[in-house]
Amino acid sequence: MSRLSSMALLAGLSLILALPAEAQAQSRDRALRAAFGNCGDPCIVRYSPGGELESFRAAANAVRRGARRLVVIDGPCISACAVFADMARARVCITDRAVFGFHKATLVSLRSLRSGRTLRRVLAVSDPPHSADIARWVQRRGGFPRNGLVQMRAREAAAFWRRCTMRRA
Repeated sequence: MSRLSSMALLAGLSLILALPAEAQAQSRDRALRAAFGNCGDPCIVRYSPGGELESFRAAANAVRRGARRLVVIDGPCISACAVFADMARARVCITDRAVFGFHKATLVSLRSLRSGRTLRRVLAVSDPPHSADIARWVQRRGGFPRNGLVQMRAREAAAFWRRCTMRRA
């Protein structure tokens, strides 16, 4: 095989090997966007009401695998967002404006009706998948409520997440 052919073959192999890593990075970015929209690095979360738990779990896994160096919680982080922050704790920091909100997780079935309305049926209600230290903190304050929120403000959250500072514009 000629030297030029060998180089072309190696270049082709390196391109094939590089594609999966690029595809993985795109997948991690999609997971993060599904939870928080477009955010930079660091990803700054100023308000998240939460949402579908699996999206936030996928975002936490993506951050843990390097999708972002840091996620800054700079405001309310409720429900599934709090699960995210707990799962990705090593890459999350909080500002003095961080507030976490906790409540029961609800598994819901949605079915579209011919009338255009959506039938919503609750299948199960349970405690969300938090680490033991966060769950204990919530339990000491009455547990995960079915209605309303147990709130953890930045002062208390500093026992679980490191503090970061933000320069205000």
